[in-house]
Amino acid sequence: MWLNTIASGVVSAGTCGSLLAYSFGSHPGVTGLQVLTISMASIITGGLIHIVARTLLDAGDRER
Repeated sequence: MWLNTIASGVVSAGTCGSLLAYSFGSHPGVTGLQVLTISMASIITGGLIHIVARTLLDAGDRER
């Protein structure tokens, strides 16, 4: 289902993008805690999208 692809993209962009950008040199005023907060928020958001996708797939199976 396409929602799982979106969930993977959210997690990848949120974690890898934030950590890589921080490793190349942080912008003044951006702390490691803020980067970790963004990473955790993206993991949680991706997980919630994945759960919605699983719920929709289970509902579709029950209708058949």
